[in-house]
Amino acid sequence: MKERDTFYIEKVETSTGPKPYPVNADKSTFEENSKITRAVLITHCGSCHQSSLDSHKIEAIKIFDLDMATNWHTSLSVDNLPGIASRTKNKSAISSAQKEAIDIFLRLKELQLKE
Repeated sequence: MKERDTFYIEKVETSTGPKPYPVNADKSTFEENSKITRAVLITHCGSCHQSSLDSHKIEAIKIFDLDMATNWHTSLSVDNLPGIASRTKNKSAISSAQKEAIDIFLRLKELQLKE
């Protein structure tokens, strides 16, 4: 990812339909949204995706391991991103701000993987 590029990505869920919004694709924006996404995933997916827990699943850890701190997403592929989106989309315990951060993270991660 380049330091100061701005990408326009579409926000999928709005009351008036899709609207593009600017996302600065710098390292700090990516890291901030990754941190928020990881925190949400620890709550909702941690039992399978944390290698330190007895409940972890080997196949889930292969996709991502939340115990890897800031590197938790390094094993993700483009094919894994829709799974994260679908598992977090309709959870009422996840705030709209968190859902937006997850959406931004997933879109920036996709761009990063396609580079």
